[in-house]
Order: sequence, then structure tokens, then C-alpha cells
Amino acid sequence: MMKISLCMIVKNEEKYIEQCLRSVASLVDEMIIVDTGSTDNTIEIAKQFNPKIFEYPWESDFGKARNYSLAKATGDWILVLDADESLYMEDIQKLKGILQKTKANGIGLKFHNFIDEDSEENYNTHVGIRIFKNHYFHYNGAIHEQLMPNSKSITINLESTDVRVRHYGYLKSNAGRKKRERNVPMIQKLLDENPDDSFQLFNMGNEYMSDEDYAKALFYFDKAYKNKNTSLAYCPHLIFRRAVCLNILKKDDESLLTLGEGIMLYPQCTDYEFLRGRIYKAHKQYTLAISSFQKCIAMGAAPPNLSFLSDTDGFRAYIELGHIYFLLDDFINALSFYLKAVSIKSSHYELIYKIGGILNKLYEDKNLVAENLENLFADKYYTNNVLVIMDILLNERLYKQAEAYFTRIQDKKEFLDDIHYVKGRVLFYQREYEKAMKESINILSSSNDKYLLPEVRKRSLEYAVICHLAAKQNGLLGCGKEQLYPIIEVLEDRNEQRMLQYFLDKIDITFERDEKASIYRVLSEMLQVKEFELFEESLQILNRINSNEILLDLATIYYVNGYKELAIKNIIRSMKELDVINANAVLILNKEFLLPE
Repeated sequence: MMKISLCMIVKNEEKYIEQCLRSVASLVDEMIIVDTGSTDNTIEIAKQFNPKIFEYPWESDFGKARNYSLAKATGDWILVLDADESLYMEDIQKLKGILQKTKANGIGLKFHNFIDEDSEENYNTHVGIRIFKNHYFHYNGAIHEQLMPNSKSITINLESTDVRVRHYGYLKSNAGRKKRERNVPMIQKLLDENPDDSFQLFNMGNEYMSDEDYAKALFYFDKAYKNKNTSLAYCPHLIFRRAVCLNILKKDDESLLTLGEGIMLYPQCTDYEFLRGRIYKAHKQYTLAISSFQKCIAMGAAPPNLSFLSDTDGFRAYIELGHIYFLLDDFINALSFYLKAVSIKSSHYELIYKIGGILNKLYEDKNLVAENLENLFADKYYTNNVLVIMDILLNERLYKQAEAYFTRIQDKKEFLDDIHYVKGRVLFYQREYEKAMKESINILSSSNDKYLLPEVRKRSLEYAVICHLAAKQNGLLGCGKEQLYPIIEVLEDRNEQRMLQYFLDKIDITFERDEKASIYRVLSEMLQVKEFELFEESLQILNRINSNEILLDLATIYYVNGYKELAIKNIIRSMKELDVINANAVLILNKEFLLPE
């Protein structure tokens, strides 16, 4: 009967090791853990899985430590994982089937390298040979060690699979930073011995790229690129990462040249074409961008060794095409591509919000907007779905249509804060400020911090402040700011805190450009409820923003709220008085006067 050994080397891995070992507990027959000097609870956590634990003095050489772990294994197959990696448990049976049938002596797994602490959908990918026949291979190299055959008589026979591995080592956390601080000196030592080692130059570039030092990363990628070996597995990654760095550093002509060469060398690499499309789109070369994204769809999924991003052959390409056609005001095509994307991943609510916006543009009968939104959900009475539909309709200023959905959620017990939120929004737009304020206070007084809808707590506080100001303006009672002060004083978001304090008390504060969004959102909501006097008084805040585009931003607020003449007036003022115009203002002028681009 086939036996599988897990081989790991560890040091201070208490954060992830339990998740790692639990993911393979039903797959492996023995766990070999080689500890190189842990001082935390790594080993105590590991002991609950009954591993064989060995101590090994760290010699700044990963290859030696890994080979020590291999020597302890008794299985027919060896699975090598790091503690910050774990198998997708739903892929275990698939992997067992592959091992029983394969004629290969090495198996490639598909790594999902997560780059967002809060999401498992934001990742890049690579293939790693992490399962191999025992006694066939050993590791060579002090860092980024390579698997090598034990003798010349062994023929390497590899099989790539779509069995997935979660990898948390690229997260922007303290652990990731410490890992880079450890790796850089080790790689530098190897480069001191061989300055033209393209693989180690590539590895050094990766370290700086992970640290977001793209200029240094590009320096090493350029050196590696000059003497690259296209037959080696790292070369497609080198080309992609060099192109990404060039793009980030605004060297797009060079990035496009690199991608063009990459496509010639590796014509099956969909991700090269996808990145090329993104660059064309950023430069408003929409025809070229559309062509690139359509090619991605036609190419299909790249082979695992040429895949660096996720879903560029379908989901992501459809989204990009939807975005482009939306920018071109071709809402029919935009809707078509967004719907294709949602059909692949229906849980992406942000796309459903986009679709809601398009439906509102396409249908004069606003009841049809709601009906078509409903059709996106399998169960239109499910509380989660009703709340999302209502939130979209409120965003689209379809207040009557949103209010009609209350009968579906009025007696529900789950997502109570979200229900208070949409109810408060409806009351706010009906100018029922005291009632709306009570709904916001219900949310702000709750200890809950888990919401279905986006920015519930933040937006509720903003609505509460506007309710207080509008009620005061209209001589109403019951909306005192004494309820708001304790909440505002403990806000973690200092920018939001400062903004709300200004609106309440007009205190002496200066705001930076990156603080504009929330300010403009509050002003826009004042316009929506037609509190014109309050809006005019509150415009004083614009003089406190450190930006020369204030009149243009004010124009955008007017425009999105339907006051086109005031928008154009402020754009013209900005051009005449400040000699300032931006892309958004040009877009407004184009739409209103059909100016040539």
C-alpha cells in the first residue's frame, strides 16, 4: 500500500503550522518535522498531530536542512510543505487518485500566493514540485533550493496538476518582512560568489518586489533578464515580474516590449496578454485593450507553469471588457460582460452593484431595474439578497423601489444592523431625519462589527451627522449631537473623525487631498435630500482642502446629482481662474458638448 511522508523544516511557525498539518492529516502516513531553533509554541502545537520531531542546528542553508528531513522519511512518496502553506482539503482525494495512477516521479502543485490579509481571492500563482518519489531526489542550494535527481541514471519525469496549495508567505505582515530580512543576506552571499547567477538575481528581485521596492526589484530583474535562460522554469516568471515592475514605475513602453517578447517565447501565457490589455486600457487605447482581453478568452487557461494570476482567461477578462465598454457608454456590451463574469463568480457583489448602475441607465421604467436585479439571485427572498438589492436601489436613488422590499425583511432576525442601515437610508431620503437618526444610533450602539453590506458603520455615522445638521437647520428636535460625540471620539479612522468634527463644530482643520472622498460623499448626500442651505453653508470645508482641483471636484458633485449647469459652470471657473482641468472634467464636457477626444 502506498505510503506518504510529509517533510517540513520549521522555526517559529506558531501562526500557521496547525492549519498546515490539519490540511494534510488525512493524506499523509507520517509527519517529519525538523526544527531549526523554534522559541515559540510551534512544536507544542505540532505535537497534537503525533509527528516525528527532530532538531537540526541552523547553518543558513535550506538545502541541507531539507535533505536532513528527507533522510528521515520512510514513505514511498514525500510531500514537502512549509508551515505557511496548506493543501486545499477538497483536493485531497484528487491528489490521492493522481498518485495511484501517475507514472511520474515528481508532481507539480498549483500554489495560490495570497497577497491580501482579508481575502483568499487576491493571489498570484506558481507551480512547485512538492511531491516526489522517495530516494529519487535531493535539494541543492542554500536558499530557493532546487530539486535535483540523486544520480544521473534517474530520468526526471514530472506531472503538473491543478491540486492547490494555500501560501501565506507573501502577505504584507511582520512575518513576511522578517522572512525577507533573512533571505536578502543569504541571496547576496550567493551573488557575491557568482554575480551573474541569473536565478539568484531573479530571487533578489522577488524579495524587493515583495517589499514594494519596485526600483530595486527592477534593477535585479534587468540583470537577470540580460542573461536569462529560457529553458529554465523561472524565466516566464522573470519576464512577467519585470513587466509588472516596469508598469508600476510608469515605463509602459518597455513593459509592452517585454510582454511582446514574452508572448513570442511563451505563446500560451494568457497572463502576458492580460497585463498588456491592462496597460492599453490605462492609456485609453481601448481598441487594443479590447483585442487583448478577447485574446485572453480565446487562449483559455495557460498551462500551470505559465500561470501567474488567477482567472485571466475568463472572469477577470470579462470584468475588464465590461469596464471598458462602460467607459465608452456602451452599456449593452458592458452589461453583457458583467453578466458573464457574475455567472462565473456569483458571490462578487461589487459586480452586481455595477450591473445595477447599468440597468438604471438602460431602463426608463425603474421597476424593471428592480426586476432585473432580482433575476441575478437564485432566491430573491433570501435576506442577504434582499439587502443587497435594496442597497443597490438606494445607491441608484430609486427610493420607492427600495422601500417596496421592506415587507420581505421586516420580521427577520439575522443581519439586524444591515436592516437598520437600509431602513435608515430610506428614512433619510424621505427627510425623516429623527427616525433615520434613531436607526443609525441603533447601529452605532451595537457591538457588532460584522456586516453584509459595505461600510455600514462608517456610512451610518455620516448619515447621523447629516441628520443632526439638517434637523437643526429645519428647527427639529431630538437629533442632538451629544449622542454622536462619544462615537466620533473613539473612531480609529482619524481622517473620518476630523471630517465629522468639522461638519459638527466648524473647528480649524486643514485636509489633505487623500481625505476628499468622504467629504464629497457627505456633501453629495446633502444635495440628494435637497438641503440646499445646509449644502451652501457646508461648502466652506472646500477651502480647507489642500488641492487645486476643488472647483472640479465640486463640479463632479453637482454632475452626479443631476445639476449639470452648475457642474459646467464650475469647470469653466476652474479653467479660467485656476488654469486647472482634469480627466473627469474633460469627460463631463465631452458628454455634454460632444467634444472631440
